[in-house]
Amino acid sequence: MAFVVIVYFSVRNVMWIRSIELPSGGKGSGYLGARARIWFRECTAPFEDALTATPVGPDALTYSQIFVALAAGAAFACGAMFIGGWLVIAAGTMDVLDGAIARRRGGGTTRGAFIDSVVDRYAELLVYAGLAVYFRNSWVIWVIGLALFGSVMVSYARARAEGLGANCQVGGAQRPERIVLLGFGAFLSDIAAHIWCAWTGVFSHALLAIALVAMAAIANLTALGRIRWAAHHLSGTG
Repeated sequence: MAFVVIVYFSVRNVMWIRSIELPSGGKGSGYLGARARIWFRECTAPFEDALTATPVGPDALTYSQIFVALAAGAAFACGAMFIGGWLVIAAGTMDVLDGAIARRRGGGTTRGAFIDSVVDRYAELLVYAGLAVYFRNSWVIWVIGLALFGSVMVSYARARAEGLGANCQVGGAQRPERIVLLGFGAFLSDIAAHIWCAWTGVFSHALLAIALVAMAAIANLTALGRIRWAAHHLSGTG
């Protein structure tokens, strides 16, 4: 029954996303596209309104993301993929909300942007550490290493390029795409694993392994694409 409800609301949300009208010339960036990003902002707008009216500052949300990511990593390490997946999405949502609240209260600061980027990296490391513990005796641990390597290089390539004056936001596997792929891949894998176990008696997180393979591939391709783009655009500078 829970599976049917999830499928129903997933299809409904997809239809809603497709009905959203884009701003003139708006295409968005990344695999999710502009419609999905607009839809997500509409979903989180009530939380933005509520949090803006409280004393909770953007820094509190930023630092809280660490604890949510730690909980996600612990859930993954224990095999609680359904919980871990939703915690990954929750941590990603908090990352969106802290920036939105900062802008509503007069704009973010360079200090806040720096802290936010550092916390994002720690959050990713904690999540991947939990996955590595769970898959420590499987070939999937090598895929996790590649996915983590790619995710870090995606962020580093952008940060280094922008530090040298190039606005590098190209590539499909940006942080929202990675959060969606890992978060949904984890909790859907838990549902699929229980259904498959009921049919065959074999419990397997094959769907999560597939999601991690996809993550490793697209993250590294995005990192290489950013490196190539930055090298081309910086070739005539300095």
